[in-house]
Amino acid sequence: MNGLAWFVRSVRSGDTHLASARWNGSAPIRPVCAPEIEFRAMNRRPLLVCFYDEQRCPLCLPHVLDRPTAPPRTRAAVR
Repeated sequence: MNGLAWFVRSVRSGDTHLASARWNGSAPIRPVCAPEIEFRAMNRRPLLVCFYDEQRCPLCLPHVLDRPTAPPRTRAAVR
């Protein structure tokens, strides 16, 4: 891992950003894509994988190319 973790900010499209994995769960976050902006995350624990593709910030994604950005998908046959 590269020392970064996902933090969910809201449910709006493109509104999940990367910040330091050393985040304590309550301090304001300065996202990788816009370090001049501060916000408080809705979640208290860092998310290693952002489960909803439409929520990931496209400006933060290039910083995580060395690890998967989506959970593995299981395929099942339904009859």
